[in-house]
Amino acid sequence: MLFRAIALLLSVLLLPNNATFAALSDPTILTIEDEQHQAPDKYPVDMLRSRYENVEIQTRTPWSKAGDVVTFRGPRIGDVLREHGLSTGKSVQFIAYDNFTSEITLKEIEAYNPIFAIDRACVEADKASGRCTPQQDFTPLSPEEQGPIFLVWPYDDLPSAYIPARNSIWVWFVVAVRQSL
Repeated sequence: MLFRAIALLLSVLLLPNNATFAALSDPTILTIEDEQHQAPDKYPVDMLRSRYENVEIQTRTPWSKAGDVVTFRGPRIGDVLREHGLSTGKSVQFIAYDNFTSEITLKEIEAYNPIFAIDRACVEADKASGRCTPQQDFTPLSPEEQGPIFLVWPYDDLPSAYIPARNSIWVWFVVAVRQSL
C-alpha cells in the first residue's frame, strides 16, 4: 500500500506541468507546432478527414505478414506541412504519444508522399464482426492498428536500404509535428 502511494506521488510530481504536455496527451488530436515549438493548431481526427483531401495508399508495412496489403486513407503529410509553413526547412519531427520522435527530411516526404493514415479499408472480417456495415468502405484506425493517426509510406516505393534502417519513419500514434531546429 505504501509502495503504491509513493509511486503515485512520484508519477504526479514527475509529470511535466506545461501546456505542450497537455496538448500532446490526447492521441486523437494532431498538434502542429510552429518554429518556437508552440501549439498553434490542433486537428482532431475528424477535422483531418474534412479539412484535407484524403488519399489512399495501398501498401504493406515493415511488420506486415508476407502478402498482407492494407489500404490506408488520410491526408498527405506534404499538404499539412505546406499549409503551416513547415515545408521550407530541411526536416520535421513527428512526435508519438509515448514521446518517440522521428526526424524526417522534407526530401523524403516530397519523394514518397506519405500520409497521416486515419482510416483503413474495411475487409470481410470487419463486416462479419460488425466493425463495418455492409455499405462502409473505411473504418478508423484503432490503437491495435497503430492509430488513430499513423504515418504511412508506400512501402514498395521506398529504397531497399530503408528496411529496416529507416523503420523509424513509420510513426505510430502521431500526436505532433514540429519543424526541426
